[in-house]
Amino acid sequence: MSLGSRVLHLFVIISYFIGATIVSARFLQSPCPEVFTYHLDPQTRNYIGRIKVYDINPGEVAKLSVDLSIGMQLPPKLVGSIALVKSRQATIEDIINGRPAQYRVNFPLPNLLPTVLSIALNDEIICRGYRAAGRVLTAINLEHTLYTQLHSQKLSQKGKALPIEEDSDTDLITRFQEHEVPSQSAADAFARPISERASVAPPHATSTKMTCGRQSSAFLKQYTLHGELVKKGQFPWNVPLFDLIQHHNPKYMCGSTIITSKHLLTAAHCVYDIDDFMAPERLLAIPGMYNIDNFFEENAQIAYVEAVFPHNEYVHEDDLNDADLAVLLLKKELIFNDHVVPICLWQGENDLRRIIGQEGYLAGWGVTEKGVTTVPTYIKTTIVSRRQCNLNLERVYPGNARIFCGDGMGSSPCNGDSGSGLVLKRGNQYYLRGIVSRGLVDPRTLKCDVTKYTVYTDIALFRFWLKRVIG
Repeated sequence: MSLGSRVLHLFVIISYFIGATIVSARFLQSPCPEVFTYHLDPQTRNYIGRIKVYDINPGEVAKLSVDLSIGMQLPPKLVGSIALVKSRQATIEDIINGRPAQYRVNFPLPNLLPTVLSIALNDEIICRGYRAAGRVLTAINLEHTLYTQLHSQKLSQKGKALPIEEDSDTDLITRFQEHEVPSQSAADAFARPISERASVAPPHATSTKMTCGRQSSAFLKQYTLHGELVKKGQFPWNVPLFDLIQHHNPKYMCGSTIITSKHLLTAAHCVYDIDDFMAPERLLAIPGMYNIDNFFEENAQIAYVEAVFPHNEYVHEDDLNDADLAVLLLKKELIFNDHVVPICLWQGENDLRRIIGQEGYLAGWGVTEKGVTTVPTYIKTTIVSRRQCNLNLERVYPGNARIFCGDGMGSSPCNGDSGSGLVLKRGNQYYLRGIVSRGLVDPRTLKCDVTKYTVYTDIALFRFWLKRVIG
């Protein structure tokens, strides 16, 4: 047994006895016993959670998301699991006959009971709970997707720190996808004279038509300190932007998001230099790129910019800057595949109050707590009210300001994340709701202040403008 395994084993043993003491002293009550209950498994003598969900319609996809809170620090490998109590076929029969779908939740440690933060069905909260007590907390997210179509055989289950796909009710399988090396690399195309402006189609290219906002199945999540390391295909709509002022030494500048096969969306301040907007020939976008220090990547597509369309109300020196948006028109259409996918444009209501408290995802190549990075990381951020935003940032944004704020809960976008998109998940797709506009710097450390909210340009309020620009 390796030293790391021994330490983890010892941690589990110590935590087991601590947990046993906690359980015997105080049995937790469920915040919604009609949905979630604690049970003692008669076979293992360990406590488990049981969930009953009634609101599943036959033929629909039922995604259950369970957020738990534990009053101690746990290693990433300990996340627990969630599974159907009955077989998939029996569960579908229960749903058809008006009975609930039943799930079993195995906790990370045998007798250390977590509290329930929330349980959501297809992003709709069906149980809202509370955080565990303690100075140090661990939050755990477990997800289970049930395909109730009778002809489908797909059933997936995943834990936050163990991203997996499941072909049966019990076996956990980590999947990887391999590609053949293309005959021409992105670096080869980049090395050509600018006049040729070639684009390289990556392997397994499909077409310029693809369902928006879908992730590739070939990614594996891992942790960093404040953000999580992005794997290839996890956010395939994210695109790094480079400044070609020194043609043979492109400099990374900002993030952007694919909105059509010929258009990217970024922040206006990203393409503003000195006293005017940058000329298109200075800009280079590379969809499918993962490591911004490696122009030889097989999935990278070289995309030269034809025109820059900043919002006409953007004023660079304006402190509000609530029109911090720019569309980049590409010279050639992108080839969509697992690593190059357009994001879905926002389809919901404009009203910010409708999304307060919801969690979004932001990925980019910005500076991390370890310094400059060449591969992307992502954070989760919670959308807050305008009042909370004003209090946290110690300023007053007017009610009609076309922005919103996000609370990263100790994580924050930083230098280099400007222009990147904040996406919200709806079912199996992601929708673009915000573009990183600005954050605050801690005056003591001169580093990005993770205690302050990030300001995003609210895409929902610019849909008419986007429609005019992209046609």
